[in-house]
Amino acid sequence: MSVAGKKVLWPALCLCIALTACGGQETVTPAPADVTVTELARAVVESQDDLAGLPVLEGEDLTDHLSAFCGLADWEDGAVYTAGGMDAREITVVLLSDEAAAETAADTLENYRLERQGDFFGYAPEEADRLERAVVLQRGSYAALLVCDDPEAAKETFDACLAGKLPPPVEEETTLPVFSDEPEATPVMAPETEKLPEPTPTPTPEPSPTPRPSETPEATPRPILNPDLDISGFVPFVAPNDANMEIYDTSAIKAAWETGNEEGLSDKDAAILEKCREVLGELITGDMTDFQKELAVHDWIVEHGSYDQTVHNNPVHSGRTGYRDPYGILVGGYGNCLGYSTTFQLLMDLCDVECITVVGAAFDSLESHAWNMVKLDGEWYCVDVTWDDPTVGNGNINSVGHHRYFNVTSEHMRETDHQWDYLYVPEATATHYRWDGAGPLPQ
Repeated sequence: MSVAGKKVLWPALCLCIALTACGGQETVTPAPADVTVTELARAVVESQDDLAGLPVLEGEDLTDHLSAFCGLADWEDGAVYTAGGMDAREITVVLLSDEAAAETAADTLENYRLERQGDFFGYAPEEADRLERAVVLQRGSYAALLVCDDPEAAKETFDACLAGKLPPPVEEETTLPVFSDEPEATPVMAPETEKLPEPTPTPTPEPSPTPRPSETPEATPRPILNPDLDISGFVPFVAPNDANMEIYDTSAIKAAWETGNEEGLSDKDAAILEKCREVLGELITGDMTDFQKELAVHDWIVEHGSYDQTVHNNPVHSGRTGYRDPYGILVGGYGNCLGYSTTFQLLMDLCDVECITVVGAAFDSLESHAWNMVKLDGEWYCVDVTWDDPTVGNGNINSVGHHRYFNVTSEHMRETDHQWDYLYVPEATATHYRWDGAGPLPQ
């Protein structure tokens, strides 16, 4: 029988199940039937058509996922099927020492589900929706996370297994390998994780008199740009501090662009500058308006860049070389939100279009995020190039989809789950240069 044939509604549970709310999770008593986490996870995977072929984690990969990614501790046994990267599908089942420990584990898995949803929010809407519908369960000493296309059916299978209705394993069909005549694509650059230089040994300093403490200089207060803005109804901004959001210094690149003198540039900055010259040489002409320059740069980044999926392969969200700065997008074609926004910023700077980078948050201030603002004819507009380039399963995004956040107002950004230091960032209210990808361009 095929896997699809196994996807049926299970008979009524043989145990009397009482559902109660506990930390937002579903709980069950009395203790379930004697079944292993491996059997439970395997049964759920085989009940879902979309989970066929999902990799299973073993050994250190399993331990690292449960501890470093999920944040679990002191489990007795665990089983995980997960796609990884920008694919949110996952079945995680853990056995704990008792029901109290399982309740704690379920809460931890719920926090992990929410964090994962935030990771994909705006970048991969289909995966964020899948995580929104995902189910976290606590059944006796078991806890589970079920992320799939039909989580309710997966939950029914899980409960049926605990009631002693464990289905037989599906026999794997032996198939011959399929070979393609198409050559493998050659990546632009190797997906290396950014490495820090080896530290230089520091000589042992000679004893010196204890210095007197100096007075700490007072920080210059940031100017409030919108003193009359009523922020009482806005989603509060609290810096998530979940990622390194330090903006890359491009001053040496801009100086070399203006003077033509590249002496002293690092290899990385020299590569960025070379690509900037190539891109702007193709896109920009002397008769273009600032709006036309902005649109050309925005559309080039959307067309040539893609979100660095490797940031989801480790718990600290470190991607490939230059994923947070213009090197990733310009040279490698990948980056995170900071990579997209700093690339847009640099190209705007070189085009003499006034632009700033806003480091803020999204997903109710739970996830760090960055975007830009441009000044056209003396008025500010918001631009989120990253969210204008979402990762979708079918890959079909039309012009409207690629311009959802192009030259929008600050109010539109707030309504679409962006948060920032509202009083200290220019308030964008103009609409003249708003273009949604349809109809004639603003003049």
